[in-house]
Amino acid sequence: MLIDFTVSNFRSLRDRQNLSMYRSARTLKVARAEEDPWLRPDVSPVAAIYGANAAGKSSVLDALGFVSRAVEDSYARWDADGGVPRQPFKLDRQHRTMPTEFDIEFLAADGNEYRYGFAVDDERVLSEYLHVYRTRRRSILFERERDSYKFGDSFRGPASLLRETTRPNALFLSASAAARLEATEPAHDWLTERLSFYHATGFPAEHNRIKRLLARDADFADQITDFMRQLDLGVQSVSVVKQEMDPEERERIRQIIDARDDELLTFDDVIGTFETELQLSHQGDGERFELPFNVESDGTQALISFASVAIRALAEGTVCVVDEIDSSLHPLMVAELIAVFADARVNRKQAQLIITTHDVSLLRPGTKLESDAVWVVEKNAVGASDLIPIRDFGLPRKDENLERAYLTGRYGGLPMSSLVNSMLEARG
Repeated sequence: MLIDFTVSNFRSLRDRQNLSMYRSARTLKVARAEEDPWLRPDVSPVAAIYGANAAGKSSVLDALGFVSRAVEDSYARWDADGGVPRQPFKLDRQHRTMPTEFDIEFLAADGNEYRYGFAVDDERVLSEYLHVYRTRRRSILFERERDSYKFGDSFRGPASLLRETTRPNALFLSASAAARLEATEPAHDWLTERLSFYHATGFPAEHNRIKRLLARDADFADQITDFMRQLDLGVQSVSVVKQEMDPEERERIRQIIDARDDELLTFDDVIGTFETELQLSHQGDGERFELPFNVESDGTQALISFASVAIRALAEGTVCVVDEIDSSLHPLMVAELIAVFADARVNRKQAQLIITTHDVSLLRPGTKLESDAVWVVEKNAVGASDLIPIRDFGLPRKDENLERAYLTGRYGGLPMSSLVNSMLEARG
């Protein structure tokens, strides 16, 4: 569960920006009063980030993604002599060379809260730390300043060996995972496995995963079929059908897989994606009709992808980070997804949904998007993005129309109000 995230000097996020999932006192009181209690009623299950095109909404999500990828890849995959592949703010000379900093607080699968952070420049890791909160008191697992390390009493493992083998441009948390260090495993697993990133326009990438799950998981098949039925699209069932492949093409794929010599990439898995296809059964006039998946609309194909994402997240209690979610889904469908994550009766493991969107209809009274969960990104005069919770403008009334307030410019984050006037002024 994500609790808090802070970043500075990353892409358009020049200054320190904070995305906090903590609820306000008012919404916390409501959450605690619900019949089905949340695991952490003080933490919101949803966050929606608004803003004009190119305002920097995606930079916030990309910053989260950078942390996850760096923890996963820096030790094993980053070039030893290649420095750090960061993206600092580049619209002033000073910040091009200043450190990029990240800090993230989360609840891991072991039930403990962790706080992890690091600072990097173009060449190396400047600092890094991992703290655990087994009680209200902080326990240091490790702290690092360049090549100097401090290990807490609860750290167990070959500290001196890991210190010597961790490259200057690799994260110690990444190196400790390669050594299967038990003390840091919960934090590493959450950062690399419990944060899932999606771009809404990339929904076809989920289809192969759906095919694999349908083939081996009967519960998943029942859940995704029920999900699609509830959306009132006329879909009665979701299944996988076999497709014959040309023997020569099949053999060519086998040779490619064998040449890669990758234990994680098996011929059976790869060929299964080519020789199977999804199929939806639709209710017609008195009977059912099976249609080829490629004739389904983009909207339907996107819906089944996000149904799969939501089902897995709810089952595992993970964090779904979706950029431009309204580019593939109808506003009513996005609202339904938010409602699912916002309902403690359904979302028993408190999975989270963090999205960027332009869909202001989600701000109308009656939707399940809490005012605490709404953020606006706006660029200032020097091209730097500011991430602002709308409660900074004063906590809205329970019945306040946030859509109207946003569209009238109360919270900022709007594109230019009149392109026509701007063009006329430019012409003189």
